[in-house]
Amino acid sequence: MFCYYILVVACIAANSASRLPTAPYDIRVDHYKVDTTKDLIINTARPRFSWKIAMLETERNVLQVAYQLQIKSRNDQWDSKQVMSSHSIHVSYMGFDDLQSATFYQFRLRIWTTQSNQTSPWTNWIHFRTFMFNIHSYILSKNDSLMWIGSNQINMNELRKEFQISNSSPIQSAVVYISGLGYYELYVNGDKVDISRKLDPGWTVYEKRTLLVSFDLSATIKSGMNAVGVRLGNGWYGQEQYTPPVAPEPNYGPPRFIFFLQILFDNGEEMHVYSDSTWIGRQNSILHDSIYNGEFVDSRNDRLNWSRVGFTDLLSLWIPAELMSSPINESLHGQVVMQDMPPIRAGSDALHFEVTSTLIGGYLSANDIGHIQGAMLTDGGILKPIAVWSPTIGVQVFDLAQNMAGWCRFRFYGARGVGVYIRHGEILTPSIATTNRSYGEVYTENLLGATQSDTYVLHGDPAGEIYEPTFTYHGFRYVSIINAPNSMTVDDVECLVVHSETTLKGHFISSNPIINQIQHNIQWSQLNNLMSLPTDCPQREERKGWLGDAALTVNEALYNFDLIKLYINFLHSIVNTQGTDGAVPDTVPFSDGDFPADPNWGTALPTIAWQLYRHYNDVQILSSFYSNIRLYVESVYNAYKSTGLANLFYSYGDWVPPAPQPRANESLTSSFAFMHDISLLINMSQILGYTNDTHNYMELYQQLAEEFHRVFFNSTSHFYADGTQTSQILALALPNVVPSNIRSLVLEHLVSDITQKNNHVATGIIGTAQLYPLLSDNGYHDLALELISSITYPSYGYMSNNPYENATALWEIWNAPFEGPEMNSRNHIMYGSIGAWFYSHLAGIEFTSNTIVIRPRMASESKKHLLRKVDCQLSTLHGLVHVAYTRDEPDLVSNSIRFRLTIPANTQARVIFEPLFSGARCVRLIEGNEVIWPIDPKLLTERHNIENEVETGVMIVYINSGQYEYQVYWE
Repeated sequence: MFCYYILVVACIAANSASRLPTAPYDIRVDHYKVDTTKDLIINTARPRFSWKIAMLETERNVLQVAYQLQIKSRNDQWDSKQVMSSHSIHVSYMGFDDLQSATFYQFRLRIWTTQSNQTSPWTNWIHFRTFMFNIHSYILSKNDSLMWIGSNQINMNELRKEFQISNSSPIQSAVVYISGLGYYELYVNGDKVDISRKLDPGWTVYEKRTLLVSFDLSATIKSGMNAVGVRLGNGWYGQEQYTPPVAPEPNYGPPRFIFFLQILFDNGEEMHVYSDSTWIGRQNSILHDSIYNGEFVDSRNDRLNWSRVGFTDLLSLWIPAELMSSPINESLHGQVVMQDMPPIRAGSDALHFEVTSTLIGGYLSANDIGHIQGAMLTDGGILKPIAVWSPTIGVQVFDLAQNMAGWCRFRFYGARGVGVYIRHGEILTPSIATTNRSYGEVYTENLLGATQSDTYVLHGDPAGEIYEPTFTYHGFRYVSIINAPNSMTVDDVECLVVHSETTLKGHFISSNPIINQIQHNIQWSQLNNLMSLPTDCPQREERKGWLGDAALTVNEALYNFDLIKLYINFLHSIVNTQGTDGAVPDTVPFSDGDFPADPNWGTALPTIAWQLYRHYNDVQILSSFYSNIRLYVESVYNAYKSTGLANLFYSYGDWVPPAPQPRANESLTSSFAFMHDISLLINMSQILGYTNDTHNYMELYQQLAEEFHRVFFNSTSHFYADGTQTSQILALALPNVVPSNIRSLVLEHLVSDITQKNNHVATGIIGTAQLYPLLSDNGYHDLALELISSITYPSYGYMSNNPYENATALWEIWNAPFEGPEMNSRNHIMYGSIGAWFYSHLAGIEFTSNTIVIRPRMASESKKHLLRKVDCQLSTLHGLVHVAYTRDEPDLVSNSIRFRLTIPANTQARVIFEPLFSGARCVRLIEGNEVIWPIDPKLLTERHNIENEVETGVMIVYINSGQYEYQVYWE
């Protein structure tokens, strides 16, 4: 079959049209996008490069045939020469010598393709530098001059040092390495380094792995006197953020930082500036900071120019810094390592775009899409209030119209010493839950122990003064200002959206307004819960790295956002918490939940690794974490040996099904996760060539499959376990568990239960994640569309269509307005799993190792009103995949579709058209203006590589890159 592609390449190479070639674009180095990374730092001596190949709208079958890569430093240069290869992702540097540590480099690239007689132009020289590869050893070797510093005596959260550069030789480079725990901000010669970078460094298991950040200060450090300043915050290093006795409280202490500045001169000499006892510090205007409880800021303690040369302060006591212990536990083999993921950012720098909200050649109009509640991701990362009111004297409430994570920037006018109190909440009082507060105030009872409040004391600037938090963040839609000295307007408030820096790579929109709102809520909830690790919620006394939430939503997250670096870092944190027996906890870093984890939580380790491999086709991820994944699976296997599947351990099971529905059989739910992970381990071992593991785990899986059916199946009633929807869903979702002769009976029981509940789900987070793909893949796609289109309780649509509150992010529980404050987040991501189904089934975009699969599931003619049109963009490592279809074009008859498709250069695709109703057969397939099915077999050419599956009626078309438009008619 695939000889077709070889023929095409040969034909085009021989007869290529001469056109102006285009340089490769959207280049990545070790997964970092060079276009959006401010200071490109690589932590390996053998980096890998990826790029995309430009293609004109009219071009097809564009393939790379060769590339050339050049890398140079100040003293060396390497040239790959022309490499005959079609590879354009994860292309390794193959130089004879490794790249050097802590060195500045440049590279450029050009390619040859089948569409041009000429080579492409070179890209511009792209700058990057390498990290100090031996940084941990270096820090240990300097233990008498390079120290963690801070204070055990006072809240020393502002430190400074001046130093002189007397070397007459020009400065070649100045690079700083810094880590401040819990958070830090770095200032040099009066200015903050990297203004939008916030809440740095990322939260990790500090005693095992503390993250170090590097900045290039070559343009900032100058000859003569210089000054550096560091501000510190408690962050997750503060004791206040932990809630024993659920999890053991880490033995952390006051904030501290480590700092190393390396200055190189053209004459070859070096100068170093370290963190040591020559630094001086004080307590600044932030009198207290807490992630949960906000900040108390007295701006009268601000000192202008505190990080500039020559600063003097007659009003504060600056004292020498103390040497502090390292957070690293050497006995646990802890290390200081590079923060190898994008930072948390605020505002417009936090989110980049590879896709657009503009419809590109699809069939949708604005009227099809409908109104979407909330702010758009394209609004620039800074939201303005849409309304303000005063529910009581001295209180003003602002509505941002969007449930978000971050903070607000306020402008105050008032006298020196006036204090303003700021509160944040997701909803207003009164809700259905009882409350003693006045109507229209911010509701805070669901925040549990977190206050989410900031206090600001004015310094009395007649021209007005600006306040925004530094070392905290909030989850909110509404902001309450109490005791403002001036009556504030919406122009006095703007709120910065804050999350780990990422790129929007997926855009899904349809003619179903309910689905569109759900997609909006998913994307916002996902962004709101990216805070250097995937969290569960951004508002209450929690915000933890719950593994269950992370495992359930990673597939959705990777369809929507470019998050490979964040998830790799999280995998390292999971491994850092892993016990010697292989077990992992429910949260990482371990701060809540159980240890060992519920199997549907612990599955995050294999599931995240597997989904990263699927979306990025990077085998390195599997090989890096395989041994830990195997060890984890063995830990569950060891527990199973004592219990069997019938009593396999659990903590949460199918968490929070809609009231009053019970949770499904917990042991069946845990058994599902256990067997799911074994199946992933089998896949990984096959890819990596570990044949013994493949054989052994296949045998184990088969034994477990037989046991699962024997233990949980009720042969009288023909359902599994308790008959709940989730029990049937999970049994059916596992491969080779339900015997083929009873599969239809189990499906019928599931569907009957759904229809008896008036087409509503009764599933918690585990069952819901598997339900929609299961229905779509087994002949019940119409039912799946009816479920997702529902706006009555319980449903996704109900969250945004009810008389009480209209969600702009996902709820934690299906009936949030009716529950009390306990466990009632309105900005939770765990039900976001449905978002993957939008891409994988409604648009039909799936991945294999080297082929894009396009297989949209279509509603039948009687249900096509549920989903008449879809428009989906997905930016892959190769380029943009665009899928659009319509059932409503004027010239289309019943049971027909029009379908537009873009496949990026250097790829191939398998396009699968499913019959629009049972027993249907394709009677005509048109591409462009040409009938390509049916066609006389004698006329079949390389352009018409089509399969007709007679038994199923499925039509399959094999294509290479390009833009296509199909019309498909069924009878």
